[in-house]
Amino acid sequence: MSQPPALPPPLAKLLYDGYQQQLRGQYEEAARAYRKILKSAPDHADVIQLLGICRARQGREIEAIELYRKALARRPDDAKCLYNLALAYGALKREAEEVAAMGEAFARDPSLPLAANVLFPARRATCDWRGHDRLLENLRLGATGQSAPSIPFLTLYIDDPALHLAAGRRWVEAERQPARPLTFDHSARRAATGPIRVAYVSADFRIHPTTHLIAGLLERHDRSRFEITAVSIGPDDGSPERARVKAAVDRFVDVEQASVEDIARQIAGLGIDIAVDLMTHTKGERMSLFAHRPAPVQVSFLGYPGTSGAPFFDYVIGDPVVLPFADAPFYSEKIVQLPHCYQPNDPDLPVGEPPGRAACGLPEDAFVFGAFNAASKLDPQTLSSFVRILEAVPGSVLWLLEGRPGTADNLRREAKLRGLDPARLVFAPRAELKEHLARIGHADLFLDTFPYTAHTTASDALRRGLPIVTRTGRSFASRVAESLMRQVNLGDLAVTTPAAFEDRAIALARDPAALAEVRARLQAALPGSPLFAVDRYARHIESAFETMAARMRSGAPPEAFAVPA
Repeated sequence: MSQPPALPPPLAKLLYDGYQQQLRGQYEEAARAYRKILKSAPDHADVIQLLGICRARQGREIEAIELYRKALARRPDDAKCLYNLALAYGALKREAEEVAAMGEAFARDPSLPLAANVLFPARRATCDWRGHDRLLENLRLGATGQSAPSIPFLTLYIDDPALHLAAGRRWVEAERQPARPLTFDHSARRAATGPIRVAYVSADFRIHPTTHLIAGLLERHDRSRFEITAVSIGPDDGSPERARVKAAVDRFVDVEQASVEDIARQIAGLGIDIAVDLMTHTKGERMSLFAHRPAPVQVSFLGYPGTSGAPFFDYVIGDPVVLPFADAPFYSEKIVQLPHCYQPNDPDLPVGEPPGRAACGLPEDAFVFGAFNAASKLDPQTLSSFVRILEAVPGSVLWLLEGRPGTADNLRREAKLRGLDPARLVFAPRAELKEHLARIGHADLFLDTFPYTAHTTASDALRRGLPIVTRTGRSFASRVAESLMRQVNLGDLAVTTPAAFEDRAIALARDPAALAEVRARLQAALPGSPLFAVDRYARHIESAFETMAARMRSGAPPEAFAVPA
């Protein structure tokens, strides 16, 4: 890498002064110094880049990008400059250019902070596993304070609840704590009687798994005891799903375009007792609105399988499998256990007319392993397990969801590297939920991912009579499939090691009678299972809300508790 020529003493002094001003946040003064230097040394790549950093800090990313490009024209292999260029693209939400620049920077310097926040989700989404282990290590470093804060959601791909708590705390402290929180007086709600006012906050009141899960619950809340508000912080897709949510609640508030402060004011103005965040650290979240404490009780629920790490959530809702009380040290919230499964499920989802196997691209006589989780949940180790299972079951195929462009090609390449004929991978095109539910009955056995297991996809499979083999671990995200399976008498198909996972799948695929017994057991359990008994579920979560509200109104602090069956 070529270095710029040394500056003569007067310019060197100007550079020193400008850099000190930059460190103090005096960006315009620093920029003035850098521009003076560039009049005499117009090709000095370091000064050009420093001027670009100042412009980026001033919110002038377009100008910063041009400066970074000028610096790179003089020094193309400068990893730091490529990294800064990527950050500027990211600030403008130019994702493709951000990922490309960050990929070049990471190839030159794998230790760069924030590289994992950009590259890990982009590459996992298409099963592009270049630099995978190093990116995971960068996430660990960011979670534990040895690098820039990691996005908490990404750490869920590491089965370590202590790491999840550390990541959540760092992220909240850096990104989600307002300098001057608003102050609201909740004394009227503490003294109130009558129905408990609950507000569900989400960006996903649209065609989205969260809405598929929760719509039936919203419809079944007891209106003599509860007043239900939906606060929509996301886009209106005009779908029947969004219309269903609107019809299911007492009040629907669309605040997508509002600031977090204005949203907090509106929630407080409605006199909400319990504000429920269905997002936490997921895409589209506005978690910082809860830092203003718009409600006297604040709850993390459903959308994020882990701790927020935030001091402003009082409770997190789980169940005895995903959230045992022994895990309390890994949660900033108090644990609330529903008696069966924490996940609400709508028993009335429509199912289309099943297509034939040939229409799905499946061989008529092959054993079909289904793996319908998002591509981002797959990793090199999980695919290796899948390949060993397929090799042990001759003629079998692996049926996956079609992902983003490039995903299928990447998976075929990875399968070939492991010695498997890529033709044994079959990809199902994206379809409406009712069509997908109709077709998955052609699968013989569902193979789960680890450590982020099947969640909504698991309940979809079980409702259609498709048994699952899952591996469970230490974290909430790794235990969801097991929690669901226990509700339909399939807990014995949840194992704890890769070898046991492979052995159980192979044994069932090779033994038609054993698989038939499992499927019959599932079918027998479904009619009476609490998994799809949404009326019963509504009474349980309402009991949880009543306990929370009673403690709040009595002046008692939040405390962990279990809802009795």
